[in-house]
Amino acid sequence: MPRFFEAMTKALIWDCDGVLVDSEKHSCSAWLPVLGGRGIDVDLDYIETFIGRSDGAVLADLAQRTGRTLDATDILEEREREYFRQAEGATESFPGLPSLLARLRNDDVPMAVASSGRLSKIRFSLSQAGIDASFDILCSATEVTGGKPAPDLFLLAARRLGIDPTDCAVIEDSVPGLQAAAAAGMRPLGFTSSHSHEILREAGAETTFDAYTELPGILWSEG
Repeated sequence: MPRFFEAMTKALIWDCDGVLVDSEKHSCSAWLPVLGGRGIDVDLDYIETFIGRSDGAVLADLAQRTGRTLDATDILEEREREYFRQAEGATESFPGLPSLLARLRNDDVPMAVASSGRLSKIRFSLSQAGIDASFDILCSATEVTGGKPAPDLFLLAARRLGIDPTDCAVIEDSVPGLQAAAAAGMRPLGFTSSHSHEILREAGAETTFDAYTELPGILWSEG
């Protein structure tokens, strides 16, 4: 463990889109042509209300709104292909994050990714951003019963890390993600890539930050 790593935090669990990878714009906009091709007319603002939640939550809401039975497998496979098309060669991490991840990895800090996306999407996004080597443990909402804001996904990550949930910190950009972290008994840290400080704090963030240059000061004590 790093010399100054806080005793209260032994492991880090990261969301993917909007936290590790600047991909929310592609992740959200990939829905539009897929739904439009099925005669479902929604705008980006509607899709963005589901940031942090599972694909299943989007489809459940659309089924209720339209009264239609939607083929989830077909829609999600096409949506993933559309995301890959939009995001390929146009997806990066955030400034300062790759060097921070390298530092954490070098110091043997246990880390996992816990995302609402499918595992294939997580792997693709991390690879596109060039940070896939930083993580050995990847967890998808498709592996649990309850997606965010339920705690299931983060509890799965803690089990795979072999760390007690109360010893984990979660880095999240979404309201459901922070709510899930708090419900899991973890330390919720809010990154303002998708929402303001105020919104993230109202969702339960213990601390919020704008840039990854600020995160070491949050994670490490100086004395």
